[in-house]
Amino acid sequence: MALLAGGAPALAWRSCGASLCRWQHGGSVYDKMVQVTIVGLDGRRHLVRGLEGQPLVNVLHVNEDAFGEDVVGLSPEGRGALEAHVLVPNEALASIPPLNADDTRVLEQLSPDLQPNSRLASRIKLSKTLNQMVIALGAIRPWKSL
Repeated sequence: MALLAGGAPALAWRSCGASLCRWQHGGSVYDKMVQVTIVGLDGRRHLVRGLEGQPLVNVLHVNEDAFGEDVVGLSPEGRGALEAHVLVPNEALASIPPLNADDTRVLEQLSPDLQPNSRLASRIKLSKTLNQMVIALGAIRPWKSL
């Protein structure tokens, strides 16, 4: 439970339409925080944090200094969209969206070395099921990097 200064509980107004409304406890940013360990292309591990619902590619982009310039690239789909190739552990594959034909096409254009557990970082949204997960970075073609 989040507390305000002085120890009072933080409350949030709940929209309830025509029915009776009541106050309920609002979650804090800490409650929405997800930690993921990223294994870089050099084999080093980096602990990164993001918020539930945030695309993994955004977290990678913010932490690009730690991983190197050749991790996040421009998506082949264009419009300045960012993309990254990640390798997800087999036990986590059920908790993320499966590859579709468009994802496979983009991965093939983006990366020279695909694995059965290769995924696009833009399609992975951080969630509590991914908390404490270890995800490896996959290589992308140098001309695709920012």
